[in-house]
Amino acid sequence: MKREKTMDLTKGAVGKVLLAFILPILAGSLIQQLYTVVDAVVVGRYAGKEGLAAIDSVYTLFKFPLNFMSGLSAGATIVVSKLFGAGDEGKLGSSIRAAFAISVVLGAVFSLLGALAAPLLVDLMHVPDDIRQSTLVYVRIYFGGLWTMTFYNMLAGILRAFGNSKSPLYILVVCCLLNIAGDLLLVGALHTGVAGAAAATVFAQLVSVILALRSLKKTYPGVGILQLTFDGKECFRMLQIGFPLALQSILFPVANSIIQTAINRMGTNVIAAWAVCGKLDMLIWLVADSMSPALSTYNSQNLGAGKADRVVRGSLTGMAFSTGAVAVISLCLFLFPGFLGGLFVTEADRAVLSPMIIHFMRIMAPFYVFYAVAEAFSGACCGTGDTVRPMIVTLLCTCGLRVFAILAILPRFGTMDCIVWIYVASWIVTGLAFLWMFLHKSRRLSAGEGSAVSD
Repeated sequence: MKREKTMDLTKGAVGKVLLAFILPILAGSLIQQLYTVVDAVVVGRYAGKEGLAAIDSVYTLFKFPLNFMSGLSAGATIVVSKLFGAGDEGKLGSSIRAAFAISVVLGAVFSLLGALAAPLLVDLMHVPDDIRQSTLVYVRIYFGGLWTMTFYNMLAGILRAFGNSKSPLYILVVCCLLNIAGDLLLVGALHTGVAGAAAATVFAQLVSVILALRSLKKTYPGVGILQLTFDGKECFRMLQIGFPLALQSILFPVANSIIQTAINRMGTNVIAAWAVCGKLDMLIWLVADSMSPALSTYNSQNLGAGKADRVVRGSLTGMAFSTGAVAVISLCLFLFPGFLGGLFVTEADRAVLSPMIIHFMRIMAPFYVFYAVAEAFSGACCGTGDTVRPMIVTLLCTCGLRVFAILAILPRFGTMDCIVWIYVASWIVTGLAFLWMFLHKSRRLSAGEGSAVSD
């Protein structure tokens, strides 16, 4: 069967193959994050710090369903990658259709529940009264179109399972341009505020779904575009691998939502300053978070092909790429936070926000490399089919530590500095834990036990 734009990650020089595969993923993630950056820049310029705070005060809410579905998508990618690496044509079609069914059904459920529960969710986040109404409108529109984002993530994951990391990049370029145009029209020209920003993002994501479906049809002609088959065995197989990843993915926003609630109680200025910090370190998360699924796919294909020796080399190479890039970005954030932060706020707001932005960034910048280590080795371990232990490490070392610190330590200090150091501590502990886990797993792989991947 003829396929377009697939990449066999089981052959060739490890570094060259891995770099060629991850660069489109990284570029695609960068473009996808531009959706939120453009929202922040346009809203910050045209709606002021109130509009910027309205978006960021509830940003972690959307992470629950999006991260959960991204985890399931990662599970589907691992299954399909292994089948592709093993050359098992018979099971590929049924696995892809099962992934479609899971994504469509759960995506629709999350959209409906989120839109209906919007007022309750906004109140639970303790959004300040001066931005509550605009925030509520933003949440309803965004949740209403959430299904497009979850379905696109599943489609992109399947494309990457075939080694096709370029098509998602091309799709996101088109959709980012649409999102920028929509922001400028709805927010800048028509002055619709945060509602327009949400509508522009949803429309762009809808277009991405249509383009991704067409691309998948070209990459794997054997699957029907709208074939939704609830194959019990295939669905269970994907959920078995994907559910720990989904649970791991939502643990981050659970802890972060608790922290964001504490931040929201500190006032609009602190919320806005922290929002800008979240945009400045965006490249950190893009690099680290892109390496994780890339190593999962790489390891799955190679273990499916019975090449466990390439797994250890690829994992170490990927970690080196990720931490090196993160170190360079961190240095820039440490040296120039005032200049970069000024791009996101109005002239009138800089005097209040810039000192906080500079202070927060210079605390965090030296420690981002620990997060990069954690993400690289988490993805590497998940690619072997072991998704339960990474979930446990994330639960204990990241989410558990953050929640414990918010409940037990923050009340003693009550400052934003304390919250920043809580984040830093969680990166250090999690990074060291995943380093230990990978060293243990690499010894097993080197001893010939790498074939024990979940079937």
